[in-house]
Amino acid sequence: MPRQFRDPIHGFIEVSDLELKIIDSPPFQRLRNIKQLATTYLVYPGAEHTRFGHSLGVMHLVTRAFESALENYKIAQGKVLFESTRKEWYKQILRLIALTHDLGHAPFSHASEALFDGGAEHEDFTRKIICETEIAQHIRSIGNEFCRKYSAGEEYDITPELLWLIYGEKNPELNPQYIMPDYKFLKSFIDSELDCDKMDYLLRDSYYCGVNYGKYDLNRLLSSLSVYVKQDDNIMQLAIERGGIHAFEEFVIARYFMFIQVYFHKTRRYLDKLLIDNIANILPDSTYPDDVNEYLKWDDYSVLDKIKKLQHSSPVAGQFVERKVKSCVYETTAHSNRGNDYIVFGIIKNKLRNQLGCDIIEDTANKMPHKIPTLEEYDASSGKGIPILVHLMDRPSSISSESILLQNLIKPINIRRLYVERNHVKAAKRIVCDLLNGGDDN
Repeated sequence: MPRQFRDPIHGFIEVSDLELKIIDSPPFQRLRNIKQLATTYLVYPGAEHTRFGHSLGVMHLVTRAFESALENYKIAQGKVLFESTRKEWYKQILRLIALTHDLGHAPFSHASEALFDGGAEHEDFTRKIICETEIAQHIRSIGNEFCRKYSAGEEYDITPELLWLIYGEKNPELNPQYIMPDYKFLKSFIDSELDCDKMDYLLRDSYYCGVNYGKYDLNRLLSSLSVYVKQDDNIMQLAIERGGIHAFEEFVIARYFMFIQVYFHKTRRYLDKLLIDNIANILPDSTYPDDVNEYLKWDDYSVLDKIKKLQHSSPVAGQFVERKVKSCVYETTAHSNRGNDYIVFGIIKNKLRNQLGCDIIEDTANKMPHKIPTLEEYDASSGKGIPILVHLMDRPSSISSESILLQNLIKPINIRRLYVERNHVKAAKRIVCDLLNGGDDN
């Protein structure tokens, strides 16, 4: 009988006994103490959710997505994509990648990644955790059990190195053990514009923040997944049936609005900056330790505990603990990418600095709404884009033909803001108002 976790987003999530050993391990349990959205809980009170629940959710969704895509391919083509043992092998690999993909996150998730040493990323610590801690043995045990259960040879073994080869390695095609196009296809379920990571965090984040921006029709999107295969060109890609294009549009737009309204919220952005300053003060040499066992000792609670101990001796710690937030007095549009936007921003910043004589905090939040090529026809050979499968047509269609909405959603999000101390807000807003309305000709 599989073990189950009750999840507010997906209902019951089933895990095997061996998968449960990964979940029960200290490196995975640490994710209970890593907030999914950093300081967002100080803006949206419900946003207390963690990487723990998200990781379970992605594992659940990747199972559904993989099975749906393969079933729709079977219905459309009249044949299976993978024989039964290989299908189950790939599904187990995907579940493990999904379950472990966030193990390397630093305290408060992405907010403090700037403090990694030497340009490292959280994925680098994920590799260390799955390969150098007890997680490695649990993964190998799952591989051994799979080979025993399916009477499979060593070519069906599952190792931490295999998971990393598929999910995280740079230029994996150079590795002779890399199977093309299968492994590239598998990775798209975890890392693409149509991945299960995004599917989960949008619904989870909108639920816990109490907003509607991130909601979309998950069941319709999953049911429209399929596979585009072109054997002669060694191509196998996660695709969408034409009937699901509107669900996909809704999915992309949901992500766009979550960035605009939640992830790039003006107060959250300032609090994240304040948090980074505090963590830099408490970390030796202002960087996270490179040793994986030392790194795993750091989570949100250990960081907050150290910040609280410094709140009376460190001004920046006191500001964070007491939530003394500077006020945003000027904010550009969501897509301030024109030259004139930069000129106006610079004029306002200089005028505030000169007339107020105080610190002006500047912040820039930017992101592409999506990375799907929308101004050109789908090109299977490039591996870019998402094939749209059309009934009775051998060649897939493209977003440029199917979605007017996504064609127009191509300008980068680029929000620039200026913050001042609260006692300067009234004067600052007056200066900004005069400049924007032409009241100051100097």
